[in-house]
Amino acid sequence: MIDAPSEELRRAARAALDAAALEGHLAVELVDADRIRRLNREHRGKDEPTDVLSFPIDADGPSAGPRELGDVVICPEHTADLEEAVVHGVLHLCGYDHETDSGEMLALQDRVMRTLTRGPGPVVNRSGFVALAGRPNAGKSTLLNRIVGGKVAIVSDKPQTTRRAIRGIATGPDWQLVIVDLPGMQKPRDLLTERMQRQVERELKDADAVLFMLNGEQEVGHGDRFIAQAIVRSGIPAVTVLNKVDRMKPHEIAAQLAAVQELGVPGEVFPASALDGLHVPEIVEELLRLLPEGPPLYPAEQRTDLPETVRIAELVREQALLRTREEVPHAVEVEIDEVEPREDGSFVVRALLWTETESQKGILIGAGGGMVKAIGTAARREVERELGSTVHLDLSVRVRRGWRGDEALLDRLGIE
Repeated sequence: MIDAPSEELRRAARAALDAAALEGHLAVELVDADRIRRLNREHRGKDEPTDVLSFPIDADGPSAGPRELGDVVICPEHTADLEEAVVHGVLHLCGYDHETDSGEMLALQDRVMRTLTRGPGPVVNRSGFVALAGRPNAGKSTLLNRIVGGKVAIVSDKPQTTRRAIRGIATGPDWQLVIVDLPGMQKPRDLLTERMQRQVERELKDADAVLFMLNGEQEVGHGDRFIAQAIVRSGIPAVTVLNKVDRMKPHEIAAQLAAVQELGVPGEVFPASALDGLHVPEIVEELLRLLPEGPPLYPAEQRTDLPETVRIAELVREQALLRTREEVPHAVEVEIDEVEPREDGSFVVRALLWTETESQKGILIGAGGGMVKAIGTAARREVERELGSTVHLDLSVRVRRGWRGDEALLDRLGIE
């Protein structure tokens, strides 16, 4: 939500948020010279008027998801371009600082201003599909959520976390990225993994570009080489990201970048951190360069094309993955049996946790029902954020032997 004195200033603030891949609430206020001089003196120790001041509420820097960003105060008497002042102030709220960075903020500001001068209205000039590929725990879902500006993909370090092709939709003033988080590439072992591999091949074939991610904390391995070879064979333009460099030393980053270059994937390579947003705007800009010209593929406000029941099921499964280990995460799937709205605006959600053996069921239920209660409590909070209302979550754990080879159940779960 953006509070601003005019539609033009709201549009400028919106463009800056989109460029920073953030979402949240901020306010823009126009003040006279005396007021901004007083604020400048109180907060910066400078007894003089200025053009724009930013007052962030969260000073931790860029982070994904809606939040309270803060206030931008502008003095029109000392501002040559009000829209540029808004963009400058909002980027400061998003954690950028041109006084300490290496030019990233001002470069991003220039790009935003170029989009604003192309004419009124969010005219999308570039749009397309980007296949997001990488080994488990590379940080794909974290990057997807950051670019989209909200949670559309569950996050876990377990293999097979992503079982469906999850589309996250990011829209800017003149562009739209549809990023498809692919299931992990693998040799099929059962009907479930066979369907997952077919999804990968289908989405990769239809993509306009590929975003290839590697975990910088792990050596380049067989799985990375397998994915790299598939990308090279496809002939699709690619961007490669070495993730988690915020946890690495400079010499480690250099060594890993050299190993990544040896994979032979064409295109730019970025050291980045999906967690704190390092170089994410530059990654987005490079992806946009690879996309074809075209209109938006989805409404600007839409962030994913997953049905509501599947989004809720994924949020429940995420909590089960976080709390189990060994064979259980591979054997768990969630099906939403019912989402029932009530007169007071709340919802009753009934979910089934499928597993393959009685022993796995026992682990999910836990001693005295403690495990399923913990899963339900954490999942309920996530589902309430998704639905924007109070939720009563009813979880049932059931055994269905061989469900990973059950055509009818996989169809019902939307795993194609």
